[in-house]
Amino acid sequence: MDMKNQKNLVIGSIVALIAVIFVILNTKPVVINFGFFNVKLPLIVVLVVMVIIGMIIAWFFGHDKEEKHHFFNKNEKKTE
Repeated sequence: MDMKNQKNLVIGSIVALIAVIFVILNTKPVVINFGFFNVKLPLIVVLVVMVIIGMIIAWFFGHDKEEKHHFFNKNEKKTE
């Protein structure tokens, strides 16, 4: 594992730990208004779902960046 991957792993672990602590400390029920109906859920459920959605969005943006980098590097090798 190179230094960049280790750095990303440490930063990701710290952020995940902070998110878990934040979620555990916020367990009161909240009402979510979806426009036509309301749902009452514990805040912990809402926060976990939002963290998961954020992780998925971040993965898609990071994945797209890696594909573009690979694509451009592949084209540079062909032109040389």
